[in-house]
Amino acid sequence: MDRAASAQRGRHRGAHRDPLGVTFTALWGLGNLAALVLLGTAAQHQLGTEHQFAAPPAHALPDRAPTA
Repeated sequence: MDRAASAQRGRHRGAHRDPLGVTFTALWGLGNLAALVLLGTAAQHQLGTEHQFAAPPAHALPDRAPTA
């Protein structure tokens, strides 16, 4: 039996990894993590204590004269 055949026979299914596939998987994971962080930051901002109530009305002149 030659040495190359015995080396291939002992290799596990996941032993050979495609480096490009690993890179794309890492980028995909980082992109999902960044999206979750941005969504969490936006939710935290919306639910913050300073934004719980509606903004007060603006103190400006009306667009037209009152009818009454």
